[in-house]
Amino acid sequence: MRPVSLELLAPARDFDHGKCAIDCGADAVYIGAPSFGARAAASVSAEEIGRLCRYAHIFGVKVYAAMNTILFDDELAEAERMAHELWEAGVDALIVQDMAFAMMKLPPFEMHASTQTAALTPERVRLFEACGFKRVILERGFSIDDIRAVRAASGVDLECFVHGAICVCNSGQCYMSHIVSGRSGNRGVCSQPCRSKFDLTDSDGRIMVRNSHLLSVNDLSLADRLDMLIDAGVTSFKIEGRLKDMAYIKNSVSFLRQRLDEAIKSREGFVRASHGVSEVSFTPDPSRTFTRGFTEYYLMGKRPDVASFSTAKAVGRRIGVVKSVNDTFFTLEGAHEPLTPGDGLCFVTREGVTTGTNVNRAEGDRIYPRSTEGLFKGAVVYRNLDKRFTDMLKSAAVTRVLPVDAEARFDGDKLEISLGDTRSKVTVVKDVSDYPVAENPERAYSLFVSQMRKSGGSPFRVERVEVIGDVPFMPASAVNALRRELLELLERKIIADYRRVEASPLKPVRMLEGKGDYHLNVVNKYARRFYAECGLEEVEDGVELRRDFIGIEAMNTGYCIRRELGICLKEGGRGGSLRLINNDNVFRLEFDCRQCRMSVIYEGKRDIRRQNQ
Repeated sequence: MRPVSLELLAPARDFDHGKCAIDCGADAVYIGAPSFGARAAASVSAEEIGRLCRYAHIFGVKVYAAMNTILFDDELAEAERMAHELWEAGVDALIVQDMAFAMMKLPPFEMHASTQTAALTPERVRLFEACGFKRVILERGFSIDDIRAVRAASGVDLECFVHGAICVCNSGQCYMSHIVSGRSGNRGVCSQPCRSKFDLTDSDGRIMVRNSHLLSVNDLSLADRLDMLIDAGVTSFKIEGRLKDMAYIKNSVSFLRQRLDEAIKSREGFVRASHGVSEVSFTPDPSRTFTRGFTEYYLMGKRPDVASFSTAKAVGRRIGVVKSVNDTFFTLEGAHEPLTPGDGLCFVTREGVTTGTNVNRAEGDRIYPRSTEGLFKGAVVYRNLDKRFTDMLKSAAVTRVLPVDAEARFDGDKLEISLGDTRSKVTVVKDVSDYPVAENPERAYSLFVSQMRKSGGSPFRVERVEVIGDVPFMPASAVNALRRELLELLERKIIADYRRVEASPLKPVRMLEGKGDYHLNVVNKYARRFYAECGLEEVEDGVELRRDFIGIEAMNTGYCIRRELGICLKEGGRGGSLRLINNDNVFRLEFDCRQCRMSVIYEGKRDIRRQNQ
């Protein structure tokens, strides 16, 4: 039976970040298209994407371009043109949200249904598969049972987030940013109001929780659940972070590469999805770079303690608890990791404000920070900048090479030499009549082999050099020139031999009935036609075409504030309506306890509501 390929998928902010991810072991990278990507700040030119494709394809690494915003009518032609440009650049697949792409004349791309499509049910996944999508990117709030149900209902490739930030709302169905700031997440410019502070009020208007990050959840880490995800049918394991820095990329990709390799080695019938050997000169540890604290979220079922009400920032690793403090230093209880001058510290003041300082000097459990303002006995201290580890990451060598073998056959005045692996091989024939017979054959042989193995600066590592026949006296410069020629020829051949998987175009399939509401995010004629041909009688305009947002469900999520606060109605919590208030924007909370979900409904500005009352 053909082995199943498992893919580690990493973010690429630009060529440099993408190359770093590939060198650290990514089997595929996803990168923002020049326009129409869900991270507008991470858009990349087609030329730079083409450069990344050429490097990636040497290792059999795939490049996916994100065009996963919704499109207005006047953008359809440009989006179609851009898709053709990305095909010419060498992109392997497009990640899309808008069903308008199903009505365009596109190159034979593999099409991936973005997590923004909110494929929340097996039925929705079956629709996308029937329409021609080759992959569906799963919602981050899925449980393992949800994933198993989707796998049982469909044969489409499944991609799952395993590391990084979590969108608290169903991806693609969050309208809060657009409502409060005019910046739509579905247009790639989310202002992240979910990371803001809110007041929570009861049915009498009394404040239950004041000025807290009530919708800000911790970061995802499913590194310990890879085996379970593989058994559930996931084949692509995705790292979030197209806006993260190089240290995050190096650290998280190297870490997940090691963990996925362990999972592959422990079972039969599975292989990694690309080629080459990654070599990193450090021990990766995701808790030492950007993190809000890790959670498995709802993979193992709904549970509390997935949010951090005190801060939406990266708090890092817990260091200890303050034992005493004065104007110049503080002490920590118990053993803790050594601190280094320049380390960043984070803590929450008595007033509930998250703040921080830097270490100037550390002497055992006595820490001399830049400032002790806000510190108090009993405060929990975190390190959100590990200077020693960060500096080490900056200088850490990371390389990826393809092991290849050389075979040289000397036959009189002719040398026939081949270089390659099981995928690709190049051969050149040279006239060596100008080189005299070696007076010291062993030395001539040793020089030839040692020079042929010097492949530094190339993506290859020459592992073995087999020599047949007598080696003439060839100067090192001649062997070096021969080796460089072979390496350049092999690199060009591998890139030329690379073949993208071509797919049939998307097309609507009649599998729906009734009417579609604004959650389908239809804002153009192509998407409207797609859903009509899928069987819907009518489709509401998407939120981005509306002016009045009163009554709009700004969020629908498996996250529940009641659960986090310990007042779940299933567990005896007192009933009554709850509201979130931020900058005078009022959101009513509704709870579907049977489905264990929460809706956040926009009610308008507080001052306007008072006038109406």
